[in-house]
Amino acid sequence: MKVILVTDIPKIGQKGDVKDFNDGFAQNVLLSKGKAILATPKALSDLALKKMTERRKKQKENEEFLSILSILNSEKIVIKVKTNEKGNLFQSVTSKDISNEINKQKGLLIDESNIQTEHLKSIGNHKIILKKGNLKGECKIIIESL
Repeated sequence: MKVILVTDIPKIGQKGDVKDFNDGFAQNVLLSKGKAILATPKALSDLALKKMTERRKKQKENEEFLSILSILNSEKIVIKVKTNEKGNLFQSVTSKDISNEINKQKGLLIDESNIQTEHLKSIGNHKIILKKGNLKGECKIIIESL
């Protein structure tokens, strides 16, 4: 019996895989527990449409991310923070702070999970890595005292 897996099942397959199983296993385990649906022609065409839609969505997100990278690669982001007399920061600059500043200064929405950096604890120039999936780029951050 051919079924389409609805969830990831260890040692069996990933969500969206079309697999052929014994009738008993498919009926008693997969279909009854909602882990799979029958692979009817309509279900297969729906699956193909869903995969195509997801592929387009991912491609669009990648293009948007590349355009954000090209903008940020050519410009610097200046973050002003409170410091003491010696120039030490009262609070470290996190990826959330960087994301908020990019949004404020450039109007670009970047998720903080896409920013890979340690907590920045000093004034000066810093390079951060922006990563989404297999796309990667750098951005220059300048931390200044208020």
